[in-house]
Amino acid sequence: MKYKLIAGLWLAAACLGPVALAGESTKLPFDTYGGYFVSNKFEPDAPQSFVVIRDQAQFDKTFGVAFVMRDKSHRLPPSGFWDLMVIAAIHRGNAMWTYKVDSVVVQAGMVELRYTATAKKSDTATFACPLIVSIPKSAYQAVQFVENGKPVQKVVLAEKPEKSS
Repeated sequence: MKYKLIAGLWLAAACLGPVALAGESTKLPFDTYGGYFVSNKFEPDAPQSFVVIRDQAQFDKTFGVAFVMRDKSHRLPPSGFWDLMVIAAIHRGNAMWTYKVDSVVVQAGMVELRYTATAKKSDTATFACPLIVSIPKSAYQAVQFVENGKPVQKVVLAEKPEKSS
């Protein structure tokens, strides 16, 4: 009887496979993109913006392609929004910001984007500097932005409304 119970538990564990425990975080694959500018119509007066984008139309309202000679920027693929979504942080003001993604994880439906942001001050120019990151599209509940080790913004995601016929 004891051996049947142990065998049953092993079989159940094998069938479940790599299911994450409720308290466990799972690394998400991600990619970063460049060669985009922030639209001057997207939250122009906000010193910082945090956005989650699920489709190309919303992306195009937020960002534009910066065409520069000999530009080899890594850009979102044309069919990117079929299986990806974008999470972005934007700094505006008298500093040029650079970013480095430290990690992207999901735990209990909440994505956590951890990144390092560094500013180089300018006395003469203003900038809108984006961090653009893609993650697999899924029914996440929220995205937590953690900048330089400190939580800075949590974006709660509403369910995408179904199209009516």
